[in-house]
Amino acid sequence: MATYTNLDNEIFSNAALETFLKTLLPFNAFSSNFSPDPVQKGATVLVPLIASLTATTFGGSYAICGGSQSVVTVSINRHKHVPIGQNDLDAANSSRASLESFAAQQGRALALAVLQDVFTLCTTANFSLATAVASTALDVPQLRKARLDLNQNDVPSDPRALILDCVPMDALLSVTNFVQAQMFRDAGVLADGKVGRALGFGMYELNNLFPSTGSVMGFAAHASAIAIAMRYLAPQAGNTYSDARAVTDPGTGITIGLRDHFDNNTGTRYLNLEANYGYSVGLSTGGRLLKRTD
Repeated sequence: MATYTNLDNEIFSNAALETFLKTLLPFNAFSSNFSPDPVQKGATVLVPLIASLTATTFGGSYAICGGSQSVVTVSINRHKHVPIGQNDLDAANSSRASLESFAAQQGRALALAVLQDVFTLCTTANFSLATAVASTALDVPQLRKARLDLNQNDVPSDPRALILDCVPMDALLSVTNFVQAQMFRDAGVLADGKVGRALGFGMYELNNLFPSTGSVMGFAAHASAIAIAMRYLAPQAGNTYSDARAVTDPGTGITIGLRDHFDNNTGTRYLNLEANYGYSVGLSTGGRLLKRTD
């Protein structure tokens, strides 16, 4: 059982949400439908996909429906949580000094569990292979191949993202011409070791979150490749939680749940952070995999 110092739900939930959001940055690459609206596990949500339209010669009337919005039905059937607790003795002998730091760890742990779950979609059963190379040998030609594959399948050039494991990302940072070009554009490459964009892709780095059995080390994708939905899982009527709330980022709608209750039998206070969500393949042509051969 994890413990932390003096439970303060407002401080705790805000600090946890901040780190949860930072860790979930790769979700910016995909189609999403996030909301604090309560929904029961197993419900479905429609996630709109970013689609492309075609131009045509004007035929004398503007009253023409030129296209329709594509949607993916996503079941809210995934539920991750991080349980924490504190007994009476710990509460009496602790301070509030490390509360925000501990909350940040919990928010990150929850986000990593969600990320790893969503990236189980990154298999050759769902997306075609762009290229395979040793993870320590990734170079610009492999990125070009992924870009070319998407272009040849008429995948829109924006928004696109390239999500890489940390080993091939490190390999890219060892390519002199690539790094020099990036440093000329962005001083943060040297200061923070982060590459913002390359070849039209927004760049995101992971650490061992792709499926271990598929040798996947990277995923080049348009936003329509994966659809994600997230909702608040509200407790049933008649619950006896001392506090149960949705904690939401107003900018994105990303929401986690907080449940707080006390067990009189053990003298322990429990607080759970949870994520209630679902995901699905969007357009399989919108993504390409990069595999490692080592």
